[in-house]
Amino acid sequence: AVVSTQSGHYGRGQMRGAALKIGQMISIQDEGLISPEFAQIMARVRENADFMPDHQFEAQMKNNLGEDWRSKFQDFEMIPFAAASLGQVHYATLHDGAKLVVKVQYPGVAESINSDIDNLTAVLSVVDLVPKGAHVDQALSIAKKELAYETDYLREADSQEKMRALLKGDPDFEVPKVYRELTSKHVLTQEFVEGDPIDNFVDAPIELKNAIGLKMLKLCLRELFEFQLMQTDPNWSNFFYDTKTKKIKLLDFGATLELTEEFSDNYLQVIRSCATEDRQAIIDASIKMGFLSGYESEIMLDAHCEAIKVVGEPFATDEPYDFVEKAAYKRVAKLLEVFAKHRITAPPEESYALNRKLSGAFLLCNKLNAVIPCKPLFDKVYEHKMNL
Repeated sequence: AVVSTQSGHYGRGQMRGAALKIGQMISIQDEGLISPEFAQIMARVRENADFMPDHQFEAQMKNNLGEDWRSKFQDFEMIPFAAASLGQVHYATLHDGAKLVVKVQYPGVAESINSDIDNLTAVLSVVDLVPKGAHVDQALSIAKKELAYETDYLREADSQEKMRALLKGDPDFEVPKVYRELTSKHVLTQEFVEGDPIDNFVDAPIELKNAIGLKMLKLCLRELFEFQLMQTDPNWSNFFYDTKTKKIKLLDFGATLELTEEFSDNYLQVIRSCATEDRQAIIDASIKMGFLSGYESEIMLDAHCEAIKVVGEPFATDEPYDFVEKAAYKRVAKLLEVFAKHRITAPPEESYALNRKLSGAFLLCNKLNAVIPCKPLFDKVYEHKMNL
């Protein structure tokens, strides 16, 4: 089959831009949220990004860094070491010897987002691949907005610098420096950092796997409740673990979302209410956030509270939480049929990115077979937020 997009025609398995990005986003989520057929298609898509031709690459570099772009580097490896949905990545070296990573966006990707997602919407409307009542139209509309953010590398550079400042001095995390003079809307240059993708450690000793899982949950809570700035792409290749420094390196900030203080505070109370088993407090805060309208049936309220309790459960127990034994994502998946039948209002816009972030963190801990004490992490954040 040949997939046609505004940014070009590609053979079987050769997709770029919005279609490939959505494939990546969907395939990394738990399999219970969508049909097996659609998940399989998107998983194949996720594995197949391709490099741009040399003439396209040269034109993109000249358009973004100037005709003399090569003179700005001592060395530039023309063969990319990685290709992603929106661009490809190269190693380079500055004249002072500094090692760099240069991300170059595929030409036409930004312009093709709307048409590509509209085509996907048309496909989903005639093929029974996504559960009815799943508010696909709203999800894809939000995807357009998020993908537009991700194609703006200047916005990404801003987000990366904000997170670098917020995490400065943190013993567990490191954010690479952005080289502004070598960054534009479609080219992003940052320092090279050592490490390996965190999912490479699935066969590591359990102590190391638990340490990685704990750090990722710590980051998730700090982003959500302390920084109100959240990197929402759960792709595990965006996080490198350095065995020498024992730090997690954060590598991609295209999907960064700023949260309002109101949303953050209300969600904090929702998770807190799980620990106190206060069902009405969960419902009240959920109405404030827009998850519920206040007119839901009891069966919908029960399903919503149960789903929230699953999310809050790791932070409500004093015992180390076993992410494999509890299998939170499978329990939430069983509630989706109720949501599809009985939800009367679409979830708030922020919830799509938030769910990706949380499910990505939980699935990573599940993949690592992590058994870790999560409650102290939440209690520390809650006390800091409440100035207790």
